Amino acid sequence: MEENKMNTVAKSRPVALAGQIVRLLVIVMALSLAACATTPIAIDQALSVPSSRILAPQLLAPAQYTGSLIIKRDGGFMGSACAIRVFVGALPVADLAPSEKVEIYVPLGEHVVAATSISSFCGGGVSEAAVVISPERQRILRIASGQSGDIHLQPSAF
Repeated sequence: MEENKMNTVAKSRPVALAGQIVRLLVIVMALSLAACATTPIAIDQALSVPSSRILAPQLLAPAQYTGSLIIKRDGGFMGSACAIRVFVGALPVADLAPSEKVEIYVPLGEHVVAATSISSFCGGGVSEAAVVISPERQRILRIASGQSGDIHLQPSAF
């Protein structure tokens, strides 16, 4: 009888240990996913994209009948190994790393701005946003990456 009790206890220990390991893994995964979303940054905290990753240098200087458009990328770990290419219409403008920005001057009126990863390895898809450029107002767009890795392009106030 005593031997049966010992066998039962010995057999239940691995099951209990496995349950604890599974709970620990779930907690670790939940914490790591929460840390994956990107963090918005203010314009003055973002670094200017290096000239080596500017693809449309003609848009860097103000000209008559143009307005300012700042496109900034969030900081954080999610997608940090991959550059994101920004387009205005079909024109590639710049490749942004996390916490970087580019200020461009585009013709007044409505434009479609797109952001996509330049590597098929990184995924994320394409995100687009329409923006109306006017001479009296600077427009700001933010590139964010969600927990699923999707790219989001959206207006920003700072």
